[in-house]
Amino acid sequence: MRHLFLKFSTLKDRFIGMKYLIGVSLAFMVFFYACQKEDQSLGLNLLPGIKIIETKSFKDSTSITAYTYSDTVRVELPRYNILGSFNDPVFGYTNAAFSAQFRMPYYPGYGSGAVLDSLILQMSYKYVYGDTITSQTVLVHELADSLSYSHGYLSTYNIRAHAHPEVIGSATFVPKFRISAPSSSSITTTTSIDTTTQTIRVRLNPELGNRLLKMDSLDMVTNAKFLQRFKGLLIETAPLNRKGSLMKIDATASVLVAHYHTANRDTLSFHYRASENSANVSGYVHDYSGTSFYSHLNQETGRDSLVYIQPTAGTKVKVNIPILSKWRDSTNYIINKATLSFRVDTVLSDFKRYEIPPLLYLKYYGFDTDGKWKELFPADYSSSTSYYGGIYNSTTGTYDFNITQHFQKVIGGLNNSVMYLVTASRNNTPKRVVLKSEFSSRPVVLNVVYTRYKK
Repeated sequence: MRHLFLKFSTLKDRFIGMKYLIGVSLAFMVFFYACQKEDQSLGLNLLPGIKIIETKSFKDSTSITAYTYSDTVRVELPRYNILGSFNDPVFGYTNAAFSAQFRMPYYPGYGSGAVLDSLILQMSYKYVYGDTITSQTVLVHELADSLSYSHGYLSTYNIRAHAHPEVIGSATFVPKFRISAPSSSSITTTTSIDTTTQTIRVRLNPELGNRLLKMDSLDMVTNAKFLQRFKGLLIETAPLNRKGSLMKIDATASVLVAHYHTANRDTLSFHYRASENSANVSGYVHDYSGTSFYSHLNQETGRDSLVYIQPTAGTKVKVNIPILSKWRDSTNYIINKATLSFRVDTVLSDFKRYEIPPLLYLKYYGFDTDGKWKELFPADYSSSTSYYGGIYNSTTGTYDFNITQHFQKVIGGLNNSVMYLVTASRNNTPKRVVLKSEFSSRPVVLNVVYTRYKK
């Protein structure tokens, strides 16, 4: 009998423990679901003196306006240099160039008997945006002015004005990927398991090569001294009247190779590198005069059903959200969820031929923690990319942003009703996109879920 009682007690304890475990699990699931919904009113009715009046939602697609503006970006030390001439059917003409320092990895030690055979500039790329059958001509200039590694350069900086006008080397090639190429071509292909790298080779004026070989040894003791004598190169392409393309040049893979020989040894070489420690500045020229949006660019007087975003110091979109300012000082509101959605015009974007940006940023201007006026991310950005958004949704054809925390800050007193839409990579990718604006059939949409309460 005592044995049966103990067995019954054990089963009872297990049953109670199982009920407790199930209860805890259910409570956690409810809390997790609420968090997934970003319900900021969760627990609000449990605070003393707080009474929820209602929870509602609304959609605004009529008051939000969007306009295309010219963009200014930082152009120093990009991961990739954009190079080429490109006549975009929607965004007009773009010419992309760059200036770079070439450093010594170690002291060359040519010796007095070194004789130059050739000086070759080599650049590598893996990505072409645009036409892959039209030839391009690379033009190389020597820099007249020094670049600074620590200086912040804006896209308004004219890199061409700081180079000598004389062309010291040129090469014409077709930016098309091939399995193999003739040895005499100016472009060759190397293939590995998962990538293909193209190399552009440009033969430079031997005068520069001889100057490098005959440079005083004291000027090659350090790179700082060397860069005073040889400031670097400007690399650009000749303008094209039609078609063309833009290439992503690996910024830290460009080399300047001096081939030489001595009385005792033949086929020697020394590589000057555009390394991670080299100053590197991009330069972009855009001509929008022939585009459909040119008459509306940088103004808010026209009624355009489309807006245009282009990196490489091209264009950005100014977004006016007047309803945000109307919520300022509305201290009896909690924003549960606020999203802003932009729809892609897939016809004009023509993303089957021209890739669109996988990620956009929604930003605003304000004072940072140091009191400087600059571009800032909404508070939601600090959570995670998946929470903040901006990733292109191919199912809906939209870029969606979560601005819940930012909206709450506006209610708390942040004076902001203007935001800007830009590409996430503004100085090292050519991918652009066309979006629908408020005058189209699928305008910009703001969805808000809010809770109204009283104390």
